[in-house]
Amino acid sequence: MSAEPAMANEPPTLTPASPWQVDYADEECRLLRTFGRGEDAVTLRIARGSGLQSFDMVVAGVKIPRLGSGVAIKVTMEPQGVSADFEGYSMGVPDRPEKFIRWYDGDPKILAAATNRQQVRLSADDRFDVAMLWTDAKSALAALQACHDDLLKSWGIETDAMRSWAVPPEPIGRPGRWVTNADYPLEETRRGIEGTTAFQLKISPQGVVEKCIIVRSSKSNVLDRRSCQLMLERAKFKPAIGADGQPMASFYVNRVRWQVPK
Repeated sequence: MSAEPAMANEPPTLTPASPWQVDYADEECRLLRTFGRGEDAVTLRIARGSGLQSFDMVVAGVKIPRLGSGVAIKVTMEPQGVSADFEGYSMGVPDRPEKFIRWYDGDPKILAAATNRQQVRLSADDRFDVAMLWTDAKSALAALQACHDDLLKSWGIETDAMRSWAVPPEPIGRPGRWVTNADYPLEETRRGIEGTTAFQLKISPQGVVEKCIIVRSSKSNVLDRRSCQLMLERAKFKPAIGADGQPMASFYVNRVRWQVPK
């Protein structure tokens, strides 16, 4: 194992075993790197594929336990002493010995202060604990952001307008719970139709969702229409705040991954 000395009661810090890699995919941008070696190794993936407001993260490795759903995850950044809690899930990788832990709707604020020698610790359900040294993290995250900006612009999203808000619109509740397996259209479930719908919500200065626009289709009109229907029914926000300190009209971009329940 490749590691640096650890403090008492802390896991060894896994050092990089590969360079950062940025993947430009059709639906998202991905930043990948492997830390540690042998059975101790973990592969990290940070993905951005919706608005500026969220990211999702995956950690995969042989020693990661299968934890199921509702996994309590804590990410801590040192030396900043900043931490955030997430809810995710854990599964096995098909036809491989690795398992993975994944969570959505991460707030990018926790990554904003990353340095080029960043200590990151991740724990899950008190059953898995790993520490990683993210060298060159600041430049790698900047490359991910550039990819993400290009992706949003290709969807017709005004990224400059999003950055003009002093405070962006804030979802009330967890966006990942605005759509559940129970919402899957019955006929699409029966036929095994899947896809990812990316959408933009127009939000009033009062935080009311006024309109839903599909910016990238799942290639199923039924799934696209269902996505917007659910957003108009369930999505609620605290309004964006402008430079003058007043609530203002804004928009929110995210996506729904439609996967037939197993």
